[in-house]
Amino acid sequence: MAGWSSPTSTPNLRPAATLSDLLATSDVVSLHLPLTPETRGLIGRDALALMRPGAILLNTARGGIVDEQALAEALSDPAHPLAAVAFDTFAHEHAAFASPLFGLPNAPLTPHIAGMTRTAMATAALRCADHIAALAGRPEGVPVVTA
Repeated sequence: MAGWSSPTSTPNLRPAATLSDLLATSDVVSLHLPLTPETRGLIGRDALALMRPGAILLNTARGGIVDEQALAEALSDPAHPLAAVAFDTFAHEHAAFASPLFGLPNAPLTPHIAGMTRTAMATAALRCADHIAALAGRPEGVPVVTA
């Protein structure tokens, strides 16, 4: 990987001035941002065309940030520099799952379930209940029995 002298060394980090610069100089781009009106379709045909030869794109953030149709076309085009992608989040998930990335050999897809452990779900439920209790005038939260 460019910028790394060995797996145990400190990376040679250099900031990119723009998203275009980042895409053009990165071997791996990993997306970590919310889906907002500004980020919807952020990575589309133009952005994909800027990526360096052999680059890999990872999206574990939110579906809709990447134009999946444009990405599928890029991955199917031997002339396109993008080598592979890995996604666990899609514009249409669950029962309506219909990604054009499905079945492409250079696009491993997994379900977006990282936060679905038993502990994570219990913690989220308790936090929601505590917020509701606080809004109802009970700042001490919700009593919980642990056994």
